[in-house]
Amino acid sequence: MSQFGDRYKENLKHATESLLNGGTLLAESCKKCNGVQIKKNDDITCIICGNITNVQDSRTTKSLDKRIRSDFEMSDKIRERLLELIMSIGSDKNLDVEEQRLRVIDNYVKILEKIRFLK
Repeated sequence: MSQFGDRYKENLKHATESLLNGGTLLAESCKKCNGVQIKKNDDITCIICGNITNVQDSRTTKSLDKRIRSDFEMSDKIRERLLELIMSIGSDKNLDVEEQRLRVIDNYVKILEKIRFLK
């Protein structure tokens, strides 16, 4: 039998054992070869090529990228709103509304400081 056939048989045997021991057959195909994948614990293994992906590693990277992008977007939105609020200081005769505006400004500034600290 060819080397590919032996490797495929070994991968198939490993996949069968994983399924019998609580693994899950995934609908999502392998990114390398479009093969069938099985998930067991935090590892996703392709039956065809044997590619193994750790779910936690990819989640961490994706969530970090997403968080960094959302922090930049949030910072921009907060800065825009902060500028609007600062420009409107003194425009209201009602001191309760003015005090609320100043509290919101203070909270926005604190949020921006925390975002900067996280980066």
